[in-house]
Parts: sequence; C-alpha cells; structure tokens
Amino acid sequence: MRAGIDNLFRWQPSVDEFVAPLHLKTVFQPLIDRFPKGIDNTRLDVVLSLEFTSQTQLMVRRALLHDVAENYWGESPPLPDNKDVQYFREAYTGMMELAVDRARKHIRLELIQLLQFSVIKFSLQTVNGELARLRGQLQRARSTGVHQSSGRAVEIHERLVLLAKEEHVIRYQLTSQLFKELFKLETLHLSKLRKSVLGSAWPIPKSLLFNPILQLSSLWADEQLMKHYSLVCTDRNDPDGFDGVNRLVTELFLDYLPPWVNFTTAQNLVGILDTDLSTVASRSRKEQDSLAIFAEIEALLGRSMLQAEYSEGRVSWLDTPENISRIIYSTKSTKGICTDDTVQPLSTYWSNNKWPGFHYRLIKRMLKRIYSHNLDQQILACHLAPDIYKELNQQLPVRMICNYLAGRMERKELSRKLAGMQSVGNATQVQKVLERARGLVHSTPAPHKRRRIFSFLRHFAVLRHDLKMAYQAHSAMEQIRLLSQPKDLELSRSNNTLQEFLLREELPPGQRRIRNHLIIKADVRGSTAITSELRQRKLNPASHFSINFFQPINKLLESCGAKKVFVEGDAVILSIFEYEDTPYQWLCVSHACGLAQEILKVVDIQNIKNRQHDLPELELGLGIVFSDDAPAYLYDEERPIMISSAINRADQLSSCSAVIRRSRYGGSLGWGIEVLAPLDSDPMEKETSDQLLRYNVNGIELDVSAYNKLKSELSLRAIDAVSISVDFTGRFLAGRYPDLSGAMHWLVLQESPVRIWDGLKPGEDDQRGRNFYQVITDKDLVAEVVDKLIQRRR
Repeated sequence: MRAGIDNLFRWQPSVDEFVAPLHLKTVFQPLIDRFPKGIDNTRLDVVLSLEFTSQTQLMVRRALLHDVAENYWGESPPLPDNKDVQYFREAYTGMMELAVDRARKHIRLELIQLLQFSVIKFSLQTVNGELARLRGQLQRARSTGVHQSSGRAVEIHERLVLLAKEEHVIRYQLTSQLFKELFKLETLHLSKLRKSVLGSAWPIPKSLLFNPILQLSSLWADEQLMKHYSLVCTDRNDPDGFDGVNRLVTELFLDYLPPWVNFTTAQNLVGILDTDLSTVASRSRKEQDSLAIFAEIEALLGRSMLQAEYSEGRVSWLDTPENISRIIYSTKSTKGICTDDTVQPLSTYWSNNKWPGFHYRLIKRMLKRIYSHNLDQQILACHLAPDIYKELNQQLPVRMICNYLAGRMERKELSRKLAGMQSVGNATQVQKVLERARGLVHSTPAPHKRRRIFSFLRHFAVLRHDLKMAYQAHSAMEQIRLLSQPKDLELSRSNNTLQEFLLREELPPGQRRIRNHLIIKADVRGSTAITSELRQRKLNPASHFSINFFQPINKLLESCGAKKVFVEGDAVILSIFEYEDTPYQWLCVSHACGLAQEILKVVDIQNIKNRQHDLPELELGLGIVFSDDAPAYLYDEERPIMISSAINRADQLSSCSAVIRRSRYGGSLGWGIEVLAPLDSDPMEKETSDQLLRYNVNGIELDVSAYNKLKSELSLRAIDAVSISVDFTGRFLAGRYPDLSGAMHWLVLQESPVRIWDGLKPGEDDQRGRNFYQVITDKDLVAEVVDKLIQRRR
C-alpha cells in the first residue's frame, strides 16, 4: 500500500528509478558446505597448526594476566613479550600461505573460507578458555587456602568478584587485540597474496570477517557496543527496541524494498515473539562450544525480519548504509525540514525535477514517525551518554545514563539508585552532571536534532547489516568442530574427513618436498675494524650490529621466503627453497636478486650513520648460487645443519681477490664486479674451483646456474651496452617479477665477458667464451635500461 490517500495523485519514483543510483552489496556465498561432514556426521572436522594454537593461547594468556594485574589488581607485572605477537603472526601467515598453495592447486577457494572461519572461532574460544582458566585458578586457590590468613582469602574472593564484574570488558579487550593483529596481517600481506595467486583477495568479505559484533561477548555489553553503534536499539529491558526502529525504517521505504523485507509477516514465522530476549540468550545451545551472543543475535533478528533475509544472507540497498545518506542529502528542502544550512547536499542522483517534492514528503514522514514515538529523545540521549559516561569516570552504567537523559527514569528513582551504588563517590555531583546533560538533550536546536536523527538512521543501517553478517559468521563457525584430541584426529584422518591447516614444517614426511634450493652469501668486510673502534669508545658492538645490520635484514627475509643458514660477524648465508606444491613461487632467483639489493640498501644506510659518527664503513660482496636439488642435513642435537655445494660456490662468488684489489687496476674499479681468468692458473686453483679471480665490492654476482634458472622464471629482454651510456662490452638483460605480495619489480642484469688477467690489467676476452652476471643496483642505470626497452617496444 502507498503511504496515504493523499499520495495517490502525487508523483513518486518507480522502483527502478528509486533504486538505480543506490549501491548494492554483493551477496556472500559461503562455500564450506562443500566439505564432507566429520566423525559426528554433523560438523566439519578441522585441525589448526599446533604452533599457531600454542602461540595464540600463550599470547592471550600473558596479555590477560598483564591486563588484570595492572588494571584491576593494582600490581605492576612485566610487559608482555613482543615475541609472542611475532610468533603469532608468523604462524598465522605460514598457515595461510600453505592453504593458498592448496587452494590454487586444487582450485578450492572454500579452503580459505574454512581456514578463516576456523581461526576466528578458535580465537574467540581461546579468549573464553583463558578467562575460564584464570577463574578456575582463583577458585582453586580460594578452596585450598582455607587455612591461610583471612586477608589472603578475602583478596582472592575480591579478585573473583572483580573478574566476574569486568568480564565483558576484559574479553572485549583481548578479542580486539587478536582481531587487530589478524587485520594487519590480512590487509598488509595475505589479501594481496590471495589476489595475486587466487584472483580473490577476500574470499570472506572483510566487513564480515572483521565485523565488530564478532568481538562482543553480548549484545547487552553496552560499554563495548557503544564504541561501534548507537545504544538506541540494544536495551536488554526493551526487547522490541530494534524491531520498532526496523519497522519504522522498512515501512518508510517499503515500496522500494524487496518483498522478503516485509516485516509484517516476520513475526508470524518466528515462534519467539513473546519470548524474553535475555531468556533466549541465556539458554544454552545444543553445542557446548557455541557462543551465547549467537543466540542473542538469532533472537533479535528473528523478532524483526523474515528468517530468509538473515539466514540466507539476502541483501538489499538498505544493507549499504551510505545509501541512507545518499537519499537524505540528495537535495536541500526549502522548507527547512531536510537539513540545516551547514550540510551541503550530495550530488544529484535523481534527475527528475519532481524528486525534490517527493524527497520533502519522504523526510517529513520520516521525522513525524520518529517524533511520534519519542525516538528523537532516545537518539539524542544515546548520542550524548558515552561522553557523560567518560566524564563521570565510569561510575555508573552507560545504559542508566541513556535512560535518564531520555526521560525514561524519574529523578527520585535516579537518586535512589545512586545512593545504593558503591561505585558512585559523590551522588550529588553525579546527579548535577546528569541534570545538565538532560537539559542539553531537551534544549537541542531543531537543525542539530535533525542532523542527529539522520546520522542515527545511517548508523542503524550499519547495525542492521552487521547483525546479519554476524549471524552468517556464527552460523558458519557453528558448522566447524575444532579437533585436538589424538583419537579424534586419527579417526577423522583415517576417514578422510579431517581438514588440516598446518605449517610447512608440520607436514608429515612426503608432503613437504623441496624441489630445489638457492644460496645467498653476503661476505661482510669491515666489521672487525668497526668492532675495535666501538670498543675503544666503550660502546657495545653487539647492539650496534644488531640494530643497524642484523635486525633490518631479518625483516627482509619474510618478503621473499628466505631463511638464515649461517650468521656470524663477517658472513651471512641465506637460503630460499622451492617446493613441489608451490609452482607460483618458483621464482627463487628473482626473489634472491631483490633480497640482495635490499641488503645492500641496509648497508648503505648503516654507512651513512658510520660516516656521521666517524666510524669505518662496511663493505659487502654478494653471491647467488642455484642448485637444482634439495639440500642435505646433519643434526647437532636438534639443530639442523645444511650441507650443500651451493654454499661453497656462493662463498667464491662473494669474495674479493686480494691480487686484483691490491693492483692499480683494482684501485680504480670502485663498486661492482669484475671476473678475470689468470694467465697462469696454477697459483689460483686454491682460490676458486673455476680458476677465476673475482673483484666483488658491494656487488651481486649470479652463478651461471642461477642465471639459467632466472631465464626460466622471467621473460628477459636484452639490450646492447653500446646503446647505454656506460663504458663496457656486453649487454643488459631486464625483466619484471612479482614478490610474494604480488607487487611487480624490475630486475636488470649485466652480462659481461670474462677477460684475461696478465697480473697487472685485464686484456682480451677469455677464449672459452665465458661470461659473468651481476645485478645492477644503480637506480639511474636501471631507469635508463628500462626506458630504452619501453621505447623499443613502442
């Protein structure tokens, strides 16, 4: 039905005309139902990495103990170890990277959805479990401490009472920290990896995965909920609050919403209309690991909308909150109903010249309904209440403040409640603050009130959307059973129903097969002189090298999947593996070249600081060697020791011959690489296996094996050196490669002939036609080569 008989002869847009400028979210399709049911024939069996679960539990446990000790028990505990967070990040990243490999190999995007839902469920369960663990410890201490002093018993009892009282706050704080770390990992790295490899950055929408409602322990946890939403619709003692606002909004736009948003039939299909929400919320669900908030969400939505809308994830334009603002501010009413003069209308999306008249009637009807339900007072009160709550230092619940400011509580009742609250220090002063705030609510100017109402409608759309998304997330998590008991794991694995998300090093033998490997050797020169100088100045050399050299290099390793093989004062040896099941990562030489360039930048930065402090400078020589097989290992107790001929070869490439360096020719070379074949090879046989002399000062040399591998990784384009402003014979080769996050980088090599060394200077080219290869690190030269290639392409 149209809104009234007076509208029958007034223009209204058609459904298509009204909806056309509005945004519509994509429907999320959960895919986890494609997996077979587990051993209970009901849910999906999932096991997460033991490293990840252990590190998560440890991080949450330490954060919990620090939080309660510092903020509630008045103690000064040591700060949580930053390594806890780092280990958590590494474990989650490793789990996701292996899952991405599997998803690509088997074309199963649902693997990523299952992993993400499982991680969120485990995170929520871990926070609950650690709180229960702490509570149990206190209860056991109280029961076993009956023979202790009465003071200690009272202290334990008070801690239990405080833990129960502040449980919502503590749980929210811990959960938010976990979600924050996951959000960083997902947005900064993992979403890009999935986009590059799978073509989908967010198999689960970001707005669903990091929905604020998932971080809440209850819809009635007002002090936490107010950080994200208005408190108008979530009063535990007003079960029809959300339904009333939802009715108002959906009825207002009923002609332009899909039939399944029809609220008039919703309550006929749900059998909990007369059921108190708090009763439903406290009712235990069939599965012990379900969260109470799921029942609250289900009850709230069940009272207000058709089950198909929230259970099937149906979306309309109302699920995009920005559409509310787009409609309200589409024009400015000349009669002053729509907006005040400080708010500029948005771009006109409805071009029909009759739209302003329709818009005026729509806004007038909207305001009339809100005023008739006294909803304006609640909106203003709930907007102001959080600030008053902070001003009063949290002495009384924010819900009580809302009710009093909105006129839902008389002064006598307020005085009586304040007098009985131990948390209130000065009841008279508190009441004065509330009276002042109540006066602000009732005296709010009409333009400001309208602005608050329009803002609330948008925030209500956010809450409505997030509740539906939270229902979908909890529904998915309820289908998952996280296994940890060995018997359950063995049974599910034997029945091929176990979905395992592990780290590579946790894979059983045979699953983690190394295809080949690469070695990067950095020969560090000048560290002894720097160490001696620092000691003379009574400074700590270990701290200097840790902060300026080793720590920056460690941060670079993850970007290309490298690992440390050996580190000491004058050498750093790194390795990169390629695995049989990760063909998209078979770019080890490309990644090694990028890593080597970044290592040189680290040394450049340190040398700038060294010059500023009159310290000797560091010098590097880098060699990259590829081996087309897996390395071997020996074990010193539990520490693996890599055995590979590539290590010795990389050592040769990274070295700098004293014969060349002490010569007049060597003194003129500066940075870069030169490879020479001596006329008399006998004295050189002990220096290198290929009987060549090397000059490597802050250069990066590729072995021939690494160069051949690089040609299989990239489409290299060649350009003769004569066309570039450099003085040497040979050619440049250039190509682009993606790093592990999908970002593209240019790589330029210089191919030069090996020349004959007569003991004083180089001469003719080696008769064997041998070449050597170095990575170009000079930005200007790289830019010139790339520019020439681009011009040639045109």
